[in-house]
Amino acid sequence: MQRNIFAVAVLTGWLMGCAPEPMPDEVTPAPAASEEALDARTGGAVVLPPGARVYGRPISAWAKEWYRWHFRVPADRSPMLRLEQDCDEDQDGPVYFVPTYDLDTTYQRTCRVPRNKPVLVPLWVIINDYPCPDPSFEPAPGQTLEDFLRQGALDFNNGTQDLVVTVDGRRVDTRRHRHTSGLFTFDADPSLVGKIPDPCLVGGEQRGVTDGWWLMLQLSPGEHVVNVRALAPFGAPIDYTYTLRVGR
Repeated sequence: MQRNIFAVAVLTGWLMGCAPEPMPDEVTPAPAASEEALDARTGGAVVLPPGARVYGRPISAWAKEWYRWHFRVPADRSPMLRLEQDCDEDQDGPVYFVPTYDLDTTYQRTCRVPRNKPVLVPLWVIINDYPCPDPSFEPAPGQTLEDFLRQGALDFNNGTQDLVVTVDGRRVDTRRHRHTSGLFTFDADPSLVGKIPDPCLVGGEQRGVTDGWWLMLQLSPGEHVVNVRALAPFGAPIDYTYTLRVGR
């Protein structure tokens, strides 16, 4: 089952300090626990609690939307395949999605982030999708497709080791921010097949389950540097740096 899973290693971190400009009530974070707080001088940003509802939806629901966006952008414009591509490609929703780069496990990227938008950043996330050309990739008798895909994603991701995230040089704790979705559908652009490293991608409508570590951030204007390091389940070292420049 693990050979089907499409892994995306990405970064970001916990920020906390001076609150940015007020945002709609549904994205106002609850008071953070002390271990989530960073000195206000680190730039002024907030990480929403893992149970927060953003515009009425949980973070796991926004993770599904992130993947729908991830697979929607054609290969010639995809920030997942082109580091120089604008991170804002085809983004018009209420939440800003920080893109991964799917072709390496170490990279640096700069994104221009709109002011006053919640920002969803995947640290290390995967999707287990179906159907797959491998004829053996099927649920066991009596097992639902959702349970089959979820268990495969969880088993694979449990092999992630030593996940360390820093924000402006400050280490943050990500253990509470693992999210697993329910079964959902997405529609992949055909141009991505064979370019994004997902052996089950068919270039049309598919179903999947995503699991991993996600953070929903509320960032004040200015520049924020976030880094993630880990050892991927398949043994590759992960080292990503994002510079997030929020408009004033």
